[in-house]
Amino acid sequence: MRLLKGQNTNLRNIYGKGVKYDVNDQVIMDSDNAVLVPKGTTAQRPTTPVNGQFRYNTTDNVFEQYEAGQWRQGRYAEPVRVGIIQQTLGYGDAVEVYFGPLASGDSNFPNPAAAQNILVFVENVFQISTTNYVLEQNPAKTNTVSSVVSVGATTVIQTTTAHGYAATDLVYIEGINANGDAIENINNGDSSSPTSHDVVSIPAANQIEIAVDTSGGNTGTYNTSNLATIKRASSIDGQFYADGYYLKFNSAVDLNKAVTVLHNFDK
Repeated sequence: MRLLKGQNTNLRNIYGKGVKYDVNDQVIMDSDNAVLVPKGTTAQRPTTPVNGQFRYNTTDNVFEQYEAGQWRQGRYAEPVRVGIIQQTLGYGDAVEVYFGPLASGDSNFPNPAAAQNILVFVENVFQISTTNYVLEQNPAKTNTVSSVVSVGATTVIQTTTAHGYAATDLVYIEGINANGDAIENINNGDSSSPTSHDVVSIPAANQIEIAVDTSGGNTGTYNTSNLATIKRASSIDGQFYADGYYLKFNSAVDLNKAVTVLHNFDK
């Protein structure tokens, strides 16, 4: 009786290339082409996954594997080893709590994965994540004006959706038109220079009452065909926050204290 020396899964030729098992239970694929793995949508994942499963997710267009009890994406790029980046985010004014946006210099991973993945100093004092600061994505909270409810030294503005602002916040209004409407006059009668305003109170989830300098003229009606936008503003310069991740300190940074961040030390 002759023993079968080897087996493979080649459907065309028993002596051709295929998937083989060696004496050490190692799987060998005799190919220089590619492996086509199972693929499907997120909804088509196995109903009872087990650690070690691997597939291509056609919903997210990424490879994914089930490990440590959860589905995780395969990394499409490694962090760029740009070295340690020191970024100065400005100086405290005893009012501002937001500092950013953060810029690590790594185009693939520009933002830290968590607050503890960066080193933060105020002057020369190390700051502890969650105790002294947290990360917040784009604190601009951009919203659109739907109407002006009331006008005057304090003016109530209604937004299209819940705005998320709080009393004492500073907001920046832009996108005003040149028709002499209320939004133009809210910005001191100047259609070319958007300005920032203190939030006095929150009458409703989609309303804010702001302090207005009415010296620029009559706060007339508002033309809803030209919608202005409202963004959260910085107390340092009154300008709106750009998109990105920010440090949000639990209390205002002291006057003239520099805020410095070290990026990429964990890569």
